[in-house]
Amino acid sequence: MVYSNQNPLPLTFGLRYSIVCSMNQIIGKLPFLGHNSTYSKAVEHYRQGNFEQAIEGFCKIVSQPQKAGVFYNLSLFYLKESYLQLGFAYEHLGIYKQAAEYFAAAAKISGHYPDIRYHLGLCLCFLEQFDRAKEELSQALKLNPSYTAALALLGFTYVKLHRLSEAAECYRKAIEINPRYADYHYLLGCLYGLWQQLDLAKEEFQQALDINPHYFDAREKIALIEQHCQSGQQNNPKTGCQNLIDEFSRAFATPPIDIARPFGPAVKLAEGEDVIYKTILFYEKAVQLNPNYADLHYRLGMYYAKKRLNQQAIESFLQALKINPGYIQAMIGLALTYLKTGALDQSIDTLHRAIAAQPHYADLHYYLGTLYAEKGNIEEAVGEFNQALAINPDYPECQAALAMVYEKLGQREQAAHWWNLYLKSYPHLEGREEIRQYIGSQLDEGS
Repeated sequence: MVYSNQNPLPLTFGLRYSIVCSMNQIIGKLPFLGHNSTYSKAVEHYRQGNFEQAIEGFCKIVSQPQKAGVFYNLSLFYLKESYLQLGFAYEHLGIYKQAAEYFAAAAKISGHYPDIRYHLGLCLCFLEQFDRAKEELSQALKLNPSYTAALALLGFTYVKLHRLSEAAECYRKAIEINPRYADYHYLLGCLYGLWQQLDLAKEEFQQALDINPHYFDAREKIALIEQHCQSGQQNNPKTGCQNLIDEFSRAFATPPIDIARPFGPAVKLAEGEDVIYKTILFYEKAVQLNPNYADLHYRLGMYYAKKRLNQQAIESFLQALKINPGYIQAMIGLALTYLKTGALDQSIDTLHRAIAAQPHYADLHYYLGTLYAEKGNIEEAVGEFNQALAINPDYPECQAALAMVYEKLGQREQAAHWWNLYLKSYPHLEGREEIRQYIGSQLDEGS
C-alpha cells in the first residue's frame, strides 16, 4: 500500500491527547497506572506524518488482548484511541470504508466524543451512506450543539437525502454560531440557488465575498446569476433555469473540501520535506490575503502550536477571537497553548470564556475540571466535573476523574460511588473484580 502525507494529525486529537497528559500528571502516582510505549511511539510517528509506522503501532494495540488497570482503565483508553487514530489515518489516505470501521469501533468504547461521531459521519458521506451519516452527525450535535463543521456536513447530508429545508436550517445555524465563515454562506447561497431564490442566493454569495474577497466560487456564482437574469431566461425552466440549477448542484457533488479536509491543503511533499512547516507557509500567505477570515487565523494557530511556536500560536488564536469573539475552537486552542507555556491561570480564564459562550458543552467543563485538579483546586474541580456529568451523565472519563478527586479529598464513599458508575459504563471490562476489591478495601480503611 502506498501512503501519502496529505494532512497532519487531526487537531481534535491533539487537544484530547494534551488533556489526557494533564490528567495523567494528576493521577501519575496512583498504583497500577500503566504506560503503553507502543501507543506513544505510534502517536509520535503520526505527529511526524509517518502514517505507515503509526498504523503498524496502533494495529499492534488493537490486535492484543486488553488488560484493565485498577484506577483508570488505560488499556481501554489505549484501545479506543488506537481505533480512533487508525480511523484518522485511513481517512487521510482516502480509504473511507476502513476509516469508518475504526471510528465505529472507537464509538462503541466511548461514544460521548462528538469528534468520533463527526468523523464517522464524514466517512459515511464519502461512502454515500447518507442515512447512517445523518444519525452519526445528529449524535455529534446532540453532544455539542455548537459543532459548526457537523452542522455544515449534516446540511450536505440532508441535501443528498433531498430534504432541502432541513439542510438550509443546518447552514443557518452554522452561520449564527460562526458568521465569519465564508463557506457556510456560500453553501447556503447554493441551496437558495437550487430553490431559484436568486436574490437570497446572491446575498449569501456576497456575504462570502465580504469575508473572503478571493472566494472565486462565490464570485463566479454571482456572475452566473447576473448573466442569467440579463438573458431573460429565468422563466424558461427547460433552458437557462436548468443550467443554473446544475451549476448550484455541483457544490454538493462531494462533501465540501474545507469541511472534509479542514486541517490544511493536500500538498505533495518532496522527500524529507516537513508537512507542518509547508502548511504553515500556506496559511501565513492565506492570512495575508484574507486578514479578516477568523478560520485561517485559527488554523494557522493550530499549526504553530504543533511546531511548539507557542507565542505565534497564541497571537493567531487571539486574532481569530478578535474577528469572531464567540469562536469556541479558537478559545480551546488558546487555552491549550497557554497550558503548554505554563500559564495555567490564563488557560483556566480562557476556558471560563468558552463556557460562558457555550455553557452546555460537557467537554469544556471536563477540561476545566482537569486544569483545576492540576492546580490543586480540588473543590473547583469537583464542581466542574459535576457540571459535565449533569450535561452528559454517560461520561466515563469524567466519572473516573471525579472518583479520583474525591479520593484526594478523603471522601471514600463518594469515590466508590463514582467508581461503581464508571464500571457500569463498561459492563464487560476485564478486571472488574480487582477494581471492586480495591473499592472495598478503601471503604474498609475509612470506616
